[in-house]
Amino acid sequence: MTAAGHPVRWAGPRPLWSNTRGLGGAPAILRFAHDDFMDELNGLLETDPGLLAGHVARYETWRSVQGESDPPDLAARVPLPAPIRQARRRTLLGRRAGLSADIAPPAPQRLKLYQPVHMRHYVVCGTLACERPGFPDRKPAGPHEQVGYVVRRLLADRSGTLFEHAYVRQASGGVWQRLAGDDPLQLAPGEERLKLFPLRHRDGAELRRTLWGAVIPVGRREEYLAADIAAAAPSLLEGQLAAANPAPPPSRPNSTQARLAEFKMDVSESWKAMIQAALKSASEIEDDRGTGSGASKRQRRVREANHAFQHQSWLLLKDLLAFLDRHLKPVAAAVRANTPGTLTGKSRELYQWLSLELDAGQIDALRNGFADMGSLLAGTPSHPASIAAALRRIDDAEEAAQLERVETAYRDDPGERGDWPSFHFLLAGIASNGSGETISASGGFRLLDQLVESTSGNSEIEAATLNPAEPPDPTTTSKIWFERVDKLVALVGRALPVGNEADARAVPFAMKLSQTMLATTADSGRFVIRMVHLNEDCGPLHPPTLSGPSVEFELASFFDPDAPARPIRITLPGDTSAAGLRRHARGTAFVMSNMLCGQVQRAKGLGFIDLVRQVLPWPLHKDIDIGAGGGCKSSSGADIGMICSISIPIITLCALILLMIIVSLLDFIFRWLPWFIMCFPVPGLKGKQQEAAP
Repeated sequence: MTAAGHPVRWAGPRPLWSNTRGLGGAPAILRFAHDDFMDELNGLLETDPGLLAGHVARYETWRSVQGESDPPDLAARVPLPAPIRQARRRTLLGRRAGLSADIAPPAPQRLKLYQPVHMRHYVVCGTLACERPGFPDRKPAGPHEQVGYVVRRLLADRSGTLFEHAYVRQASGGVWQRLAGDDPLQLAPGEERLKLFPLRHRDGAELRRTLWGAVIPVGRREEYLAADIAAAAPSLLEGQLAAANPAPPPSRPNSTQARLAEFKMDVSESWKAMIQAALKSASEIEDDRGTGSGASKRQRRVREANHAFQHQSWLLLKDLLAFLDRHLKPVAAAVRANTPGTLTGKSRELYQWLSLELDAGQIDALRNGFADMGSLLAGTPSHPASIAAALRRIDDAEEAAQLERVETAYRDDPGERGDWPSFHFLLAGIASNGSGETISASGGFRLLDQLVESTSGNSEIEAATLNPAEPPDPTTTSKIWFERVDKLVALVGRALPVGNEADARAVPFAMKLSQTMLATTADSGRFVIRMVHLNEDCGPLHPPTLSGPSVEFELASFFDPDAPARPIRITLPGDTSAAGLRRHARGTAFVMSNMLCGQVQRAKGLGFIDLVRQVLPWPLHKDIDIGAGGGCKSSSGADIGMICSISIPIITLCALILLMIIVSLLDFIFRWLPWFIMCFPVPGLKGKQQEAAP
C-alpha cells in the first residue's frame, strides 16, 4: 500500500530542472577532465549546483577548441571559515546571474565517452522523486529498497530497427539478451545492475537534496563488445519463479563445436603454419640457384630447415594422437591395431586417409632432405610411409616422454639420436636428392591431395594441381593447401559424434569473439543507461521502476583517434656519457632458468648484421650456426640458472633508439613518419650540469 500510495519516478538531476530540457525521466551524463573529478563534482554541488549544465557531456575530440567545454573548477582547495564560504558562494552566484542556464544543444555527432587513460571521467546522475507536487526526494526506506543503473546496448534486427539488449552475466561470460516483449522499462532476469551512490547538493540557501550518481565504466568497452548476443529473455517474473525453484543445471548443448575448435587449435592451424613455412623455405632455397649459390650450400640449408620441421612434426603427431584418444577413441584404437575393424562412415574414412602412404620416391626425397653434403649419415632414422604408421611410432611412451624432457633443438647427429624419437616423419618439410638439387616442399601434407578428391566435391580445388618438379611459389600455393587442411577439419568434424561436450575444452575466446563480430558487423557499439529503483519485497504488481534512457553514446577504444591525450612526462637519463651511465644502479633482477640462460648466451654472440644476412638471398646470405642449444652448465657439468642485475636507464635508452630505427624501417609500409614525433628545443638543457662554485 505504501508503494501504491507514493509512486516513484526517476528524473534528470534536480539542479537542471530550471532548464527546459532538464526535467524529464532521463539521467544526465556529466563529463570531467581531471583525475580528482569527485572533488570537483562535490565542490560544484556545494557551491553552485546549477553549473552542472556546463558539465553535461557532449561530443569532443582532442582537436576541440581550448576551453570550449571547461567549466570553472569549484573544488574546495583552501579551507575557509563559514562566513567567507557563504560570501564567496553569493559572489559566484552573482557572476552566473547573467549567464544562460540552457544546456548547449547536442552536437550532430553521437556522443563518445573516452577512457580514464584519456584523462576523461563520466558520471551519470539523476533524481529519485515521489510523484507528488514538488517532486520531493524519495529516500530508500531500508535494505529491501535498492537503487542502481543498467547499461543497455542498442542492436538492430533484420529490419534495421533498434532494440535495447540487457547485459546478463553467465558462467561462460557476458551475454546481451533481447528484452522480453522488447519492453525497455523492465529488467531481464540476471541483468547486471551497477551501484549508485548518493550526492548531496544545495537547493536554495539551506535545503539539502540528494542526487544519485555513478561513474560510467568506459574501460569495460572490450568486455561489452565481445559479449555474445542471445535471443529474447524470459520476463522478470519468470526469472523470479525459476530462481525460487531452481532446476538442475542443463548439460552443455549437443554439438561438436568445442571439440572441433580443439582440433583446430592443437593440430590443423599449427599444420598450416608448418606448410606455409616449408613452402617459403623451399622457394627461397631454390631461388638461390639463379644467383650462383652452390649445391652443397643449398643442401646444408635444406638439412637445417628439416631439423626444425622434424621437431615440430613429432610434437604435432603427439598432439594428434592425444586428440584421437580424447574424442575419437575408436579411430585411435584402429590406428594402433593397424586395421579399420568395425569403423563405419566418416570415422572409417578418416582412418583410411590416415593410412594412405606416400610413394617410395617421395619417401626417398624426404630422407635425402636430411643428407649431409650429398650423403646420408650412418644410421639415419627410417621414414614411415603414412601418418598412421608415424602415430604408432610416436605412441611409444618413452619416445613421447623424450620430447617433453629435451632441452635442445633437434639435429640429426648420430651421437644424440638416443635422446630423440627413433624415426623421421615430416608432416611438412623440404625434399631433395641429397645434393641440393630438385628441391621442393613435401611431406605428409601431400596426402591431402587424395583427401580433397574423395571428400571435397569442389571441382575448383580438385583442379588445382601442383607440379612436384617445380619449386612451389608460397604466394600462390599456401591458400590451396590451407583449403585442403580445412577439408580435413571438415572430415574430423563429421567423424566426431554429436553429444554433450563436457569433456572438451572451452571454445577459444578468439573463436567466440569472431562469431560475435560477424553478428554485429559494422556496429561500433551504441549504448544507453537507465536508472533502476527496486523494491525486493514487492511482487509483480509493483515491478522495478526504470528511468528513461540517457542520451545515446559510444565507448571509445584505448586507441581511439579522436581521444584526448593524457599528458605523460618521461625523463630520460641526462648524462648519457659512459661516466654518467655508470652511476645508475643495476637494481632490476631478471631470473632465468638454465634453458633460457643457454639461449641468451647463444644470442649474445650474434650481431644485428648476422640476423639481417640470415634472411637475405645469396650472395649476401650468411648461415647462422648456434648449435643444438642446451642450458647453462657449471664447470662440473651441473645445470645452473642465472639472476642478472640490469640497469633500467640503459634499457630505456635502448628502447628509444630501437624505436626510432624500427619506425624508420617500417615507414616504407605505413608511411607514418610525418605524424610520429614533434620535438621542441629547450635552450640550456644540458646532460652535464656544471657544479656551482662553493
